[in-house]
Amino acid sequence: MKKWYSLALGIVTATGGFLDAGTVATSGEAGAKFGLGLIWAIIIATLAIVLLTEMVGRFSAVSKKTYADAIRENFGFRFFLLPLISETIAESLLLAAELGGIAIALSLLTGISWHVLFPVAALLVFVMAWRAPFNLIENAPALLGLLALAFVIGVVALGGPSFHLLPTLWKPEIKPGQLSSYLYLVAAILGATISPYMLYFYSSGALEEGWSGSSLLLNRVTAILGMGFGSLSSIGLVIMSAIVLQPLNLNASTLGEVGLPLARAFGPIGGIIFAVILFATCLGAALEVVLAYSYFIAQGFGWEWGENKPPAKAARFNLVIILMLIVAVVIGLLGNDPQSLALLASTVIALLLPISLFPFLVLMNDPQYLGDKVNRSFLNWAIIAILLIAFVVALVSLPLELLGGGG
Repeated sequence: MKKWYSLALGIVTATGGFLDAGTVATSGEAGAKFGLGLIWAIIIATLAIVLLTEMVGRFSAVSKKTYADAIRENFGFRFFLLPLISETIAESLLLAAELGGIAIALSLLTGISWHVLFPVAALLVFVMAWRAPFNLIENAPALLGLLALAFVIGVVALGGPSFHLLPTLWKPEIKPGQLSSYLYLVAAILGATISPYMLYFYSSGALEEGWSGSSLLLNRVTAILGMGFGSLSSIGLVIMSAIVLQPLNLNASTLGEVGLPLARAFGPIGGIIFAVILFATCLGAALEVVLAYSYFIAQGFGWEWGENKPPAKAARFNLVIILMLIVAVVIGLLGNDPQSLALLASTVIALLLPISLFPFLVLMNDPQYLGDKVNRSFLNWAIIAILLIAFVVALVSLPLELLGGGG
């Protein structure tokens, strides 16, 4: 019975935890600007995160090591500094965006400026990361995040996409001058969905919960069904934005605008639902980002780590949490809009994916760690292809978008 409970809980929390500031921002803007023309990118990104989540869970369950442990052990400390630098840049930007998402959600509920609430959001994340047990951090925001399925229900409530809108699914309407914006969103969608922090968090969580070879079924089903169902919320948001915002020529340029389709579908209560969704998803993601980064640092340097350990026994692990939050608060208080910050962070993540994840593919093919559970070749080639697509698109679109005043 406990096994089935863990299986159901894993699927539910993976579904509810799929969205974050990056996926909300990219999905909302994708639908508003290009109709259904970027759903293909969400499908590819979902395939990648399903495969990678299954891999990292399998790696930790079989080898009893985290990704960071194995990098340091297999490639040496100097090599570890390369993904460390890339993750520091990417996750600092993303954490600032997640804190901004929490602040905007609280602003929508209270009417207080999100700028005022930004430090409150950081304090909330700090208190939970400092004191809450791992199971609460992993499950509570994700369970609340199940409300994101309202995006799927909202599509039905709005009558679904019109016959005029459906062709954009396979033939996107890209107006003159919008190609760089289209590619920028492709990269951002890939980066938002394939964020390495999710893998570091998942890997460390597998060890926190004592996974073993008998956990492989739980891992596989959680990855496939949880991430698969979670992506439906993202696709639902794209469709709702295309139905509601595109005809009004609204580009979903702020997180507040992204919530308008739910208000159209469900009335005033829809706005409240969106605020709760944004709060839950960004809170869960902020906790995962700050903990994943702290896990990565502590494991890479060989420090004591663990969310369930008293702070005094993992002092340096907890110090990284504090420093990471301080950096994110400074970035957020520079006046950057959370929507733009989320898009920028997601695109930077896409650009840095090869640095973060190619070493992982090497480890996934090492019998020393996995025995007969190493990757099959088609899995390697599928991930390599997706990572290269993300890298090339980000490399091309990021300079164009920034020089054009976007991002």
